[in-house]
Amino acid sequence: MPAVPRRSRLIGIPLTAALIGVAAIAACTGGSDGGSGHDGVTVNAIPSGAFMATVNYVHDGDTLYLDNGTAEVKVRLIGIDTPELSSAQRPDAEECYGIEARELLRDFLPEGTAVWALHDREPEDRYGRSLLYVYLQDGTFINLAMVELGAAEALKVGPNDRYWSELRNAEDEASSARLGMWAAC
Repeated sequence: MPAVPRRSRLIGIPLTAALIGVAAIAACTGGSDGGSGHDGVTVNAIPSGAFMATVNYVHDGDTLYLDNGTAEVKVRLIGIDTPELSSAQRPDAEECYGIEARELLRDFLPEGTAVWALHDREPEDRYGRSLLYVYLQDGTFINLAMVELGAAEALKVGPNDRYWSELRNAEDEASSARLGMWAAC
């Protein structure tokens, strides 16, 4: 992802609070009818072939750890890319809206949350991370919700394109509406 100019974190705090509220309301009120949840967060039916897992930890806006019942699995969410965070190895890597994206994903997926996960054509990336689509019990499609709320860009890598058109359309809509990073960065 190209570097995004940094801006004051204070710009994104009110917007982040609003997005977290929208996400919380959507998670509490959404059904699994394949329609649009509250305030633009799409709720889908959990697809056949998905497996249950439990959230252990959210690392950043597109990477988390799940317990699949036999092992802890490092997961990269398919089809999205969120701004980078700084780390001990890359202290200058932090991009605008990286912290907000991580916090939004943590609000969607607190530790201990039961989720459904689904592979696409390519089950792992070159770093050994499981590539997954993740759903809440109510059908909220997390990958798509992150894009709809402006916390992630749509990203197509390799053959994993099952939901590419939905993700790309959601990015266009979030950008046009200036949601999340599209307003803050």
